[in-house]
Amino acid sequence: MSLSLALKAVLTATFVAIAVGAFMPWSELDAFKENGVDGNGIATLVLAIAGIAGTILGRRPRAVLISASSALLCLLLGLIDYADISSGSADVGSGLYLTLAGSIIATVTAGALTFTILRKPEPTAG
Repeated sequence: MSLSLALKAVLTATFVAIAVGAFMPWSELDAFKENGVDGNGIATLVLAIAGIAGTILGRRPRAVLISASSALLCLLLGLIDYADISSGSADVGSGLYLTLAGSIIATVTAGALTFTILRKPEPTAG
């Protein structure tokens, strides 16, 4: 398995995790739970779908940059919601933790995949 194929597999899996996290609780207060799709989770869901599409079409640099941008925006939205929820009286839900973990891994993996695809092969001696 080539490096870029392995990175694409990891990236796809992390975007799936982000999409699943959008349907899980992002905040919890006693018996009340608010799922991600009730707020910014809709944006992370759309970005995860765009990220999956960019990963699948990732032979071209633009497609890979879509994945990298999607991962970074998911991370930004997750961090904003984390700061907002944790500063109040509600607890941070498991869906937001899954979104943050997936976003961090996706951002690092998308960066590595972007570097791998944009890097030109070195000339061989001979």
